[in-house]
Amino acid sequence: MDFFKLLSSYSDYLHSIRKLEDHLSFDMSFPSKWGIPKSILEEGKIIPFETNNEDSKGFSFVCEINEKSVNQVIAKISKTVKLNLDRELKDKLFKETIEKLKMTFEKTDLEKLKTINFQFESQKNEVEDEQDGQESTTIELAE
Repeated sequence: MDFFKLLSSYSDYLHSIRKLEDHLSFDMSFPSKWGIPKSILEEGKIIPFETNNEDSKGFSFVCEINEKSVNQVIAKISKTVKLNLDRELKDKLFKETIEKLKMTFEKTDLEKLKTINFQFESQKNEVEDEQDGQESTTIELAE
């Protein structure tokens, strides 16, 4: 990956890049609701810093100046961003689904509600095989 693509991938979170003798510091500013995975924190070389903004928190990802170490830090930053963005999308989807469920429960007969079954497409055949022929009703969520 070239340097421009790397910087543009994380431009929303990049605070600065500094050279500290024989180390590089990638200073990242993340939303205050975000966290860093424990596996990354336990490895060390991540130092918090003040961002002067209540809505964000800063972390310096420090590594030696060599290709392997820099690639490892980039992978840590990438993992942190991906996990937090995924969590935000899941939270949003959860809230939207709860609203749909509320509308469904308001508009649907109790007997039909008792047959609600949540499953993912890949699990559908497995669940049907386990039901031993029991009839199942799938209810579409109201829009």
